Amino acid sequence: MSKDTKKDLNYYINWLERSIDDENIKLYEYSDFKNIQPIGSGSYGIVYRVNWKSSNRFFALKSFINNNDKQTLREVIKELKLHRSVDYHENIIRLYGITKVELDATQKYSFVMEYANNGTLNTYLNEHFSELDWTDKYQLASQLASAVEFLHEEDIIHRDLHGNNILIHQKSIKLADFGLSKKIVEASSSDASKILGAIPYIDPKKFNDQNYELKKNSDVYSIGVLLWQISSGYKPFYKVDHGANLILSILNGKREEIIDGTSDKYSNLYTECWRDEPNKRPNIQEIVSTLESLISHVEIGTIINHIYEKKEIHSMEYEINPEFTKETIYLYNELISNDELNISSDSNKEIKDSINEIIISKDESNIITEYENRTVSSQKYENPSNASVTEQVRCTV
Repeated sequence: MSKDTKKDLNYYINWLERSIDDENIKLYEYSDFKNIQPIGSGSYGIVYRVNWKSSNRFFALKSFINNNDKQTLREVIKELKLHRSVDYHENIIRLYGITKVELDATQKYSFVMEYANNGTLNTYLNEHFSELDWTDKYQLASQLASAVEFLHEEDIIHRDLHGNNILIHQKSIKLADFGLSKKIVEASSSDASKILGAIPYIDPKKFNDQNYELKKNSDVYSIGVLLWQISSGYKPFYKVDHGANLILSILNGKREEIIDGTSDKYSNLYTECWRDEPNKRPNIQEIVSTLESLISHVEIGTIINHIYEKKEIHSMEYEINPEFTKETIYLYNELISNDELNISSDSNKEIKDSINEIIISKDESNIITEYENRTVSSQKYENPSNASVTEQVRCTV
């Protein structure tokens, strides 16, 4: 080891130790972890599931192959810094701290991270796809887009989005592995199987030019493929070999086929994302907005279908989210324009027409329906700028 290399190693180790001493990074004692079981691996190292002390609480320990290498230590520090700026987003995996153990007179560092109990997106879709309806699929897609939007707002580009580094915890997306710059597309030949598995998710511009710098719209391309995967339950191009022929096909415009039953709005979104020219792809904010709109329309459709089926309006509670105000108004118009419901007019200028006892509220992602009296007193419509506002309207069927 040269003097310069040793100097660099000491710099990174000292930075870590100083951060621990200053309590900028929480140190967990390695001896407190029990039942250590490997659950995954990558170009960086191995991930283990562990129990903390004698509790039933699980953590994930992310180890690194070579802690005695300056490149590895530099990446460790880089990921630590990035996590500290973004890991408070609910759809980004949490980094709780670091642990270390001395092996062969060398300190081995590992990240102590949130454990995702449903595994990777690939595993989750393989095991649970039949249980998912379109609302569930839209929610997963929206959570993924929201997490990437959060990274992009911090000028962080993931560069390596695929089904094995998107995790699922309690049925929700947890984005992982965004801090390491040694991405799959830059990995060594010893990682050939991982490179081949990631081909469908990689911006095609990278295939034409290995020096091409992956950008935010490269993440958008990957999101397009992932949105298709969420809609289908399959890994992209699962029927063909992942090799040079697939790369050539993708460069010539080959993409996955739209799944039957997919809404035009959703399929149009992901096909726009995987367009060949990066500047023709939507930005992440447009993706988030479209997915939020899809979710809100599904919720509204649930209410309207209930009304059509029952031919009467029952009491429902739904806490109004201010960003869905337009969709709420859309619901009013749908009800008012329906001749089969015979909804009477009302002189209330704020809501134009009152509708038989609909109380809309949000209970997490579920719409709760309760049956009450068919007529309630008129309530003046108030501006739902506060998320806690409950709106009541009435009509007689």
